[in-house]
Amino acid sequence: MDKSLYTYHKVKVMCLLSFAFVLLFLAYLFSGAWFVMTYVFPNIPYAEAVSEVVQARAFWFFFIIQLFIYATVVFVILNTFYNERRMTLMQQDFVNNVTHEIKTPLSTMLMAAEVLVEENIHTNPFRRDQYISIIRNEGERLREELDRVLDVARMTKVGVHLNKDVISAKEFLLLTIQRMQLQISNCGGDVIVNWEADSDQILFDRKSLELIFINIIDNALKYNINEPHIVIQGKVVDTNLIIQIQDNGIGINDQYHNELFHRFFRVPLGETHHIKGFGLGLYLVKQLMDVHNSAIFVASIENEGTTVTLKIPLVESKNE
Repeated sequence: MDKSLYTYHKVKVMCLLSFAFVLLFLAYLFSGAWFVMTYVFPNIPYAEAVSEVVQARAFWFFFIIQLFIYATVVFVILNTFYNERRMTLMQQDFVNNVTHEIKTPLSTMLMAAEVLVEENIHTNPFRRDQYISIIRNEGERLREELDRVLDVARMTKVGVHLNKDVISAKEFLLLTIQRMQLQISNCGGDVIVNWEADSDQILFDRKSLELIFINIIDNALKYNINEPHIVIQGKVVDTNLIIQIQDNGIGINDQYHNELFHRFFRVPLGETHHIKGFGLGLYLVKQLMDVHNSAIFVASIENEGTTVTLKIPLVESKNE
């Protein structure tokens, strides 16, 4: 949901509530004046009765208490409603994205399969191999998209699946970059690793660490209108390994920073909203970091780039 529209609706509701509270005050005031004229000073003019009510401390005391109660109840109800509404819209976007990402490779595979069943396809081996390659590539793409969804579902029982090993973070990072080299080259990008950490042994699940690196680097490649330039730095601070992954991408507006790790959340990007994704990448990364007693921080300036910082305890700091 576009946050500007979300804010507009909130402002409109707040204006209506303010008007309702003004009416509430007037109702209290005039009813109080009527009470004074009826039971306290029967012969007093209406204007003087209103003045007496306004000057009474009891009136303001009980009005403020009731106003506070009403405001709290309304705030809780509206906040719950907006959170549920927002989550519903984000889930709808997620379902639409998943449906699109699955239907596209399936349609391509079915079209390629129809060509392969043609009777004369065996007379053109090059064309046959070409369509077989299409089916294979689209099948791999489909499997990757499904794996992303399944990885998030895996978070509900993440403790069962963790297989922690002592890992050299730099060696593992270089292997991950090597696996992603084709994707990096296709984007015209480059990755520079500046490693200053003398000790980089961490206790981590290999699959989890791979998913963390892949998701962060993949975001740096996708959310970039220039040739991606990624700089990864590693250093030791106290008993923690600090890994900073900096890119020259489109950055993230300040208003969205607090929502980056929410499930299904995707930053509204206007003309670049066609970028593929489910809004699960950073959510998955955050969950994986949490279960490894590690932390992740994101600093970003719109149109200037993003820096993701990973803080992971070194093996030496473990009392196991």
